[in-house]
Amino acid sequence: MNHLSEAQKKRLKEMLLEEKKELTKHFKINDETAAGLEESLRDSTGELSAADNHPGDLGTEVFERGRDIAVNETLDGQLEQVGKALARMEEGTYGTCEVCGEGIPFERLEALPFSAVCIEHADAGSDPDRRPVEEEVMTRPPAGAGEGRQAASGRFDDADAWESVESYGNSDSPAMAAARDVSSYDQLSSDKLDGRGHVEEIEKFTGSGIDGKDRHVQKAAPYKEYVDKDEAKPLLEDRELRRR
Repeated sequence: MNHLSEAQKKRLKEMLLEEKKELTKHFKINDETAAGLEESLRDSTGELSAADNHPGDLGTEVFERGRDIAVNETLDGQLEQVGKALARMEEGTYGTCEVCGEGIPFERLEALPFSAVCIEHADAGSDPDRRPVEEEVMTRPPAGAGEGRQAASGRFDDADAWESVESYGNSDSPAMAAARDVSSYDQLSSDKLDGRGHVEEIEKFTGSGIDGKDRHVQKAAPYKEYVDKDEAKPLLEDRELRRR
């Protein structure tokens, strides 16, 4: 700490003591007003049970609880670093890099009073290639895409879970079908009515290039069925799409 003047040492110590005071005040207020986050989520929300609720019903409460815990963990670590910095001042080692032993510039200490290393070694303890520990137990996403992704992945893909179950039948009848011209139970499945990968009926016979250009209409069976239902005029031609 020899490279720091007495005025600089005094200034830095005042900054550390002020920061320690503010952090201690934060945890004191937090303990008095929020019961230190020790109260369960069920008790804090007044719900009899959180198990039977849709996650969206408690989305705000869960977010705020997670945010408060993360803030407290960060500030608790900062308070610990401030305490260590004050201890180094008493020992006479404050302002010296713990890695290389060189003096830490006053400008850096003024910006980060509890810093224990110089700017050159600020990232010495961080690993840029470190991955979250949960990735060790997470399964990879299904391989491929579209209709063939379930077969390619080697395991069940829940994206089409309903279609897989519905293929064995359901309790609907042709009279309850949302689509028109349904006369048999074989036409009731959502796969038959909507088609995989299509949201709108028109998507079954329209397309474009990878860059969004070259818009065209495929005049196959879906196009003819769409026109026969009087849901669109048969003037839907390739040239009409290209003009848009």
